[in-house]
Amino acid sequence: MARVLLIDDDRVQVEIRALNFSISGHQVRVASGVEQATREFETEEPDCIVMDLRLPAASDGLNLIRMFRASPTFTGRVFVLSGFPRDLQGTAEAALVDAILTKPVRTEALLALLGG
Repeated sequence: MARVLLIDDDRVQVEIRALNFSISGHQVRVASGVEQATREFETEEPDCIVMDLRLPAASDGLNLIRMFRASPTFTGRVFVLSGFPRDLQGTAEAALVDAILTKPVRTEALLALLGG
């Protein structure tokens, strides 16, 4: 199963998603903001990143996407979950992610993306 880094500043959503991913056999680390996400990413690069875009500003998520893709060793997938997908559409960062999903996102859809 995948090593997942889950990034969202909504604590309830993080807890629910982390529980669902863990039950499905994935190893999950969570971050609630940019600094924590950066630390978690640098500690152990994940196979997959599932992230909100506004953390709390869209620019925060865009900066993280650029940082992840700038890593010479990161080959994982990046999935963006956003209530405001237009924040990403038409940006250079949109080409750096594997999928953009509009919130609310069904658990089954996320698990299918993760491969389980």
